[in-house]
Amino acid sequence: MAQYWLLAIVGGVVSTVIYVLAGHGAFGGMLLAYFAPLPVFAVGLGLGAAAGTISSLVAAVIMLTVGGVVAASVYVLMNAIPVIILLRQAMLSRTNEQGDQDWYPSGHLIVAASTIAAVIFTIGAFWFETASTGLEDTVRTFVANLVQQMAPNIPDDQMEPMVQMVSQILPGFIGASWLIMIVINGTLAQSALVRFGKNLRPSPSLISMEFPQWFLILTAIAAAMAAILPAALGFFGQNLMIILIAPFFFMGLAVVHAVCRKRPSSTVLLVTFYAFLTIFGWPAIFVVLLGLIEQWAGFRRRFA
Repeated sequence: MAQYWLLAIVGGVVSTVIYVLAGHGAFGGMLLAYFAPLPVFAVGLGLGAAAGTISSLVAAVIMLTVGGVVAASVYVLMNAIPVIILLRQAMLSRTNEQGDQDWYPSGHLIVAASTIAAVIFTIGAFWFETASTGLEDTVRTFVANLVQQMAPNIPDDQMEPMVQMVSQILPGFIGASWLIMIVINGTLAQSALVRFGKNLRPSPSLISMEFPQWFLILTAIAAAMAAILPAALGFFGQNLMIILIAPFFFMGLAVVHAVCRKRPSSTVLLVTFYAFLTIFGWPAIFVVLLGLIEQWAGFRRRFA
């Protein structure tokens, strides 16, 4: 029991250290903050959701003591609450008719993470709209100041289109990148636990991943909002759509793995694919489109 509490507390402390170091620009700057949930995920997936909750609370208390109310609030909203919810869902299981244990589906976990990101974005958008300046104007001002700092000599006729393009998708891009990093953190924690035989649930299969149909409908509604509604509502719908489309990146990866699985050189093909994806980046758009089409086409069933 003492070891249980010790590991839970250490997980929270390590998470806080990573987050604080990121805030001070050490070890890769703000990118390091994306890995703050990793220790909490490792504790929760190895000891249970309750232990993960303890780690999150410990980290929140430390952040409140060290960084104040604002820093603690950001940590709780972006890390503690989402991880607690996802760990609770990940630890759900039931016994089927054959006596085997069915765990909460991995696809539903990704959808849950995307839904959390969408809710956080909606709360933020509502808060900015009730303030003196709306969300779109706030994002535009932030991007303009950032571009001015990074490229002070850029002509105005070039800066304006750049600011317009980036500001239109920045909130959605941040939400999508947060979602992807949450999934990566959970995957890394699970992989480490499996390697040492400390995992509570088995690692889910990417190829067999499924999304609930209601999530596709919700994504279509966000796309319709982006296409039809004007001004602030259209801006909101556009960025909400980006957040909700992000999970289909993983569905696209599932199709790629299904295609490569039965090939003689499947490992080489996958390594080449991920290297190409990491180096160039833009193929991720086609992976997302492949994931969206998979919902109707069922490529994985055909290759199976």
